[in-house]
Amino acid sequence: MADWIFAGNSRHCDLDALVAASREHWWGTPRYRDRMAVGDQPADPARLRWRTDIRFDYRIRPPLLRSDLLEDGRLGSFRPFRGFQGSNVPVPLDVAAALAARAAPRLEPLGT
Repeated sequence: MADWIFAGNSRHCDLDALVAASREHWWGTPRYRDRMAVGDQPADPARLRWRTDIRFDYRIRPPLLRSDLLEDGRLGSFRPFRGFQGSNVPVPLDVAAALAARAAPRLEPLGT
């Protein structure tokens, strides 16, 4: 199983409203689609040829801020946290572990 970052833009998508409506959605994934598999941890549907089904299991409260991530030695060196263009990017194991450790005390399980 792999970890992924799916980029979103709050000007185009209200993530809180999306999750409140349903925990299961899809996300456009034009990049790395050949490396995604069932069980991996992560507009107009008619326009997007490549999509990945996703499920939200937790909300991170308070959210992890980019400034906090950049101050962390392991996380700050991960280029996508400094900004990237694209829709999705794989997360290396060491970065995923450091990110999970930072997020753990802030995880709020979403209802079933």
